[in-house]
Amino acid sequence: MNIGQFREYCSKNFSMGTCENKVRDPRKRPVIPAGDVFRLVLEMPVLGQKSLLAVDEDARVPAFRRSYGCTRESVASDTSIERVLKGMRSSQLRNFSYRIQDRLDEEGLSEFRLSTGKRIRVGVLDGSTFGNFWANVLAASGGVDSVVDLEPYRGRGHELNAGRRLLKRAFEKLGSGYFNIVAADALYMDREDFRLCRALGSHLLVKTEGGEALTVIKDARGLFFPRDEKIRGEVRQTLGTDCVRQIDYEIRWAEGFSWNDLECPLTVAHVREKHLKPAKGRPEEVEFRVVTTASGLEGEDLRELAHQRWHIENQVFKRLNALVGSKRCWSKKPEVFERLLRLWMLGMTLLAAWLFQRGWKLAEETWQTLKKTWGWVTRQLRASLVAATPSG
Repeated sequence: MNIGQFREYCSKNFSMGTCENKVRDPRKRPVIPAGDVFRLVLEMPVLGQKSLLAVDEDARVPAFRRSYGCTRESVASDTSIERVLKGMRSSQLRNFSYRIQDRLDEEGLSEFRLSTGKRIRVGVLDGSTFGNFWANVLAASGGVDSVVDLEPYRGRGHELNAGRRLLKRAFEKLGSGYFNIVAADALYMDREDFRLCRALGSHLLVKTEGGEALTVIKDARGLFFPRDEKIRGEVRQTLGTDCVRQIDYEIRWAEGFSWNDLECPLTVAHVREKHLKPAKGRPEEVEFRVVTTASGLEGEDLRELAHQRWHIENQVFKRLNALVGSKRCWSKKPEVFERLLRLWMLGMTLLAAWLFQRGWKLAEETWQTLKKTWGWVTRQLRASLVAATPSG
C-alpha cells in the first residue's frame, strides 16, 4: 500500500491528472503550477497532514518532489499554497466534485440498499462549523460516503436557506430525482422543505427526537399508542436486533398522515431503541420519529435511513477533523477556507472510493492480523512518500 497506488487509481478511474491540468488562477507567469497546489491540498486528508506547515515539510522531500516532476527546492511552501488557493475558482472545484459523483454513480458506489433489496440513492444534508467558517454540506450515503457539494452561510439562523440553495444546485447538476431520499435533521421539518424536495423529484426524510408540538407527531403518537392499547390495522409494527450497532429496536409506522396544507401525505414512524452495551454517559434507551413524504418503505428501512443521516456527522465531519483538523481556524479569508474544504472533501471522497475498491484488500494482503483504520492508512501512505513512484 503506497501513495503511488492511490494516485494511479485516481488517474485511471477519475482522470484526476486532467483535473489538475485544468486548474487555473489569475497569475500571469506562475512559477508554481496551480495543479500542484490542487493536488497538495487534495492529498492532505489522504496523508493525514494537519497543517500547511506539514505539507511544506513533506514538499521538500526529494522523493516527494520527484513524484511531482519538481526541480525546485520545494513543490510549494505553506504561504504559496494559501496565495494560490485564493486565486482558484470555487465553481471549478465544485464541478470537479460533481464529476467525481457521476463516476461513482457509474461504478454503482452511490447506491444504498434497502431491506427489500431495492437500491436507491440517499443524500444527506447538514450544516456545520469549521473553525470560523460555516457551511451546509450535501453528502451521498452509499457503498462510498462521498461529499457532493457545500454551500457557505453567515452563521446561525442561515442554515435552512443555504440548504435550499444547495439542494437546488445539486439537482440541477445531477438531474431531477437523482436522490430518491434526502435525509436531514429536525431543522428541516418544514413544509417548504418537503415541497422543495418533491419539486426536485425527491423525498425529504427527517429524523427528530422532539417535535411533540407538531400536529402530525401528536396524531401519530395517538395512533401508535392508543389509551386502550389496541393498535389499529393501519399501524404496522416490527421488532428486531441491529447486530452491528448492538441495539434492540421496536418500530411502529403508518402512512397517509395529513399535515396542515401540505399536499403530500406523510409516512411517520416511531422508533424505540435499547442499547445492549450502552456507552458511559449515554442513555440506555432512545426514542425518535421519522417523517417523510416517501411511501412503501418498511419500518427497518425508515429506521436505517434515519441512521444514515448521522453518516455525515461520523463519516464526513468527524473523520475530516481527525485527518486534517478541519475544526480549527485555518484562514481568516473565507474564500481560502472554502477552497481548502472543497479540496479536502474531494480528497476524502477519493480515498473512500479507493479503500472500498482496492485499498482495504491491499492492506489485508500485507497486514492480515493488524487492525486497520483510516488513521493507520494515512500513516502508511505518508510513510510511502520516500519510495513513491507515479505507478506505485
